Amino acid sequence: MTSQPQITDINEAISSSDTAKWSYTSLIFSLFYFFPIIFTERQFDAEFYAPVLLTYLLFLIFFVLATRAKGNKAIPPILAIIFVSAFGAQFIPTSNTLFGYASFLASYYFRPKISILLFITNLIAQLSAAYAFDLMTPMFLGPAMGVSTGLMFYGFFSRKEWLHQANQKLKSQQIEQLAAIAERERIARDMHDTLGHSLSSLALKAELTEKLINKEKFAQAQSESKEVAALARGLLSEIRQAVTGLNSKNLSQELRKLINELKHIGFEVSSVIELSSLDAKVESTLALICKEWFTNIMRHSNGNKVLVSVQQSEDKVTLNIEDNGTTKNIEAGNGITGMRFRVEEVRGNFAISTENAVKLSVSIPLNHL
Repeated sequence: MTSQPQITDINEAISSSDTAKWSYTSLIFSLFYFFPIIFTERQFDAEFYAPVLLTYLLFLIFFVLATRAKGNKAIPPILAIIFVSAFGAQFIPTSNTLFGYASFLASYYFRPKISILLFITNLIAQLSAAYAFDLMTPMFLGPAMGVSTGLMFYGFFSRKEWLHQANQKLKSQQIEQLAAIAERERIARDMHDTLGHSLSSLALKAELTEKLINKEKFAQAQSESKEVAALARGLLSEIRQAVTGLNSKNLSQELRKLINELKHIGFEVSSVIELSSLDAKVESTLALICKEWFTNIMRHSNGNKVLVSVQQSEDKVTLNIEDNGTTKNIEAGNGITGMRFRVEEVRGNFAISTENAVKLSVSIPLNHL
């Protein structure tokens, strides 16, 4: 059994996913960057404020670019966030609050191998900034490394949740597609079985009506024409049932109808029907198989006798239809293929024999469900 394809990589930007709400709301925490300015009395100094504001502005730009990127295109803005955060440490030490955003984005977008490499790059940048700008203290490195590590794990879990939901959605789509294919195949089989038999009956009765008219047996011809009309109306009803799936069949009634049709065109029919209560699926399956096989007899048999046997035991039901026609080989067309598929659906056995006579044998276990 082949495994279903799985989604293993995030193929959309954060900005178009459910994570977007959190990612943009999280920018509130980036305002810790400005705490030294808010809580200290400092005279306006353009040389100080300009690089501080520029650093934060660049961070916002690269953050937005990262949330809108897909796949490997997210790597440059993530690296830019790391660089800006490290470079900004020389102006204001609370730039350490910005490293965590790069850590989250890396672990969300990429598989562990790449995300861990980016995380290590992030840590190296933090240590380099601390060393270069004389910030090698717990007050700088503690929050930077702690927040980066925490958001890395949060990114892992967010990625896992996104992949789970994406695969569940994919699985649902695959199930819907398979259900649609199965439904089309069911309708095709039902239409083949219904149209094949009914159109054959209509053709035979139309030919008989024409012969009766030529022999000036108008009363009989009128009777046959009424039967043609009734068959046409019945065919329309059966087509509607096939399309809507409401095609449950009563096997005994179907067999009586089919046997009468064979007798009507000159076949001698013997039947043994021993049935009690059958599962609706099994009964409909056998009824449709009988209809298809009787249609084959009407069309192709060169015999004149048919024996029908349906017997039910505690654990199975068997169907045998035999006619005294002769043939060397029966090619499996759509009809026979459809019958075989129906039997396999209920875990039954299907066989055709052409020795001395043409015989169809079907056996279906009653504990198939």
